[in-house]
Amino acid sequence: MGEQATEIALVALWVLGWGVGGSLIDAGLIGVGVYDLEGGQLGTLITFVLWSLLWGGVGLKLWRSRGNGDSEDGGNGDEAP
Repeated sequence: MGEQATEIALVALWVLGWGVGGSLIDAGLIGVGVYDLEGGQLGTLITFVLWSLLWGGVGLKLWRSRGNGDSEDGGNGDEAP
């Protein structure tokens, strides 16, 4: 698989994980009664923000560590030997 296709796949999988993970967390919190949808959307908003920050950090770390180890430029292969 080419480098661009690999990058597209990584972003697509990250978005899928973000959406599914956030939904599962939200559904779990609603299911155990931490908050409900009848009382407004504040609980869902808090879950969304916290999960987005956490999952965003995971995605950034994965993006930077792809390819050539954990180089600061993301390992895009442009470094001189």
